[in-house]
Amino acid sequence: MSSRIHWNCLKLSALALSCVVLAPALARAANCVKIDEARDGLTPEERNSVLTLFEDTLSQEHQEVGRDACTDTWTLNHVRLGESVTITLQSSRGTRRAKANKLEDLPNVYSQMVRSMLGGSDMTNDGSAINRKNVTESQKQSRRVHADAIWYAKLGYGVTTADGLDSGPEFGFGRRWELDRIGIDLAFLNFLMYQDSKGFSGVSVGWVELAADYFFDAEANSTPYLGAGLSLGSHSIPSSRGDFDGSGLQIKGTLGYEMFRASTIRLLVQFDTILPMYRLTRTSFDVNDVAEVTSHAYSPNFMLSLGLGWGSSSE
Repeated sequence: MSSRIHWNCLKLSALALSCVVLAPALARAANCVKIDEARDGLTPEERNSVLTLFEDTLSQEHQEVGRDACTDTWTLNHVRLGESVTITLQSSRGTRRAKANKLEDLPNVYSQMVRSMLGGSDMTNDGSAINRKNVTESQKQSRRVHADAIWYAKLGYGVTTADGLDSGPEFGFGRRWELDRIGIDLAFLNFLMYQDSKGFSGVSVGWVELAADYFFDAEANSTPYLGAGLSLGSHSIPSSRGDFDGSGLQIKGTLGYEMFRASTIRLLVQFDTILPMYRLTRTSFDVNDVAEVTSHAYSPNFMLSLGLGWGSSSE
């Protein structure tokens, strides 16, 4: 028993001795902050101030700060252009770059950069590096990317397969808002006029259509694109035994090519497919003039058109 007690006492003594020896080293383990003076654009007085500000930022994030025997070194570099300052921060955790509109906004920018590096997250407006206390002046401003806004008119030819094959000219109008890669398309009064040897005999109408477009080459002057959306439409398809009629919600798919995107005019080549979410009905009348539904049909539309757009381009 006495030997066991003696052995435990020895282990406790060794542990205590290790704590005494290692305590100064642990106390010196800290994060150091350095400014890359060879590339930094601040004055010496400003460097002293931002050095203290950045050390305070690390302390607020529960990081031990020191001036020697550092476990990690955070290196700052500032580039000044007018009143704005672009900051580059480097440490063993990576590199971050950010911009402050003025010197007074540096503490908030430092806070976001440090939180981003400690948390391993990107510096985005919806990231974890931002909290209610470190929002910068530029982030408070409600800035948005300018979108192209163009009107367009199109003319082409289309067919339907509701009762055999009916075809004729088509035309329509719309308004399109475009970013580099994404567009929103609001079309209206899109007519497909069916004609036979006697003239126009029926019509399909897209009264209003809402779609989204995806441009494959975001920065090119000309690019193919895909679109998909919904529309409200109606159909009256000619038939020798009574016309097919119907109306309702439709699915729209588009494959197109847009040219002159860098200008205020556009040229569009577009193939559209309209798939109604309903069937048409054909009504006939007997000798007593009593209406009777005799059959149903489905009426997908396929249209190829050439369009001209005009309006404002991105600033």
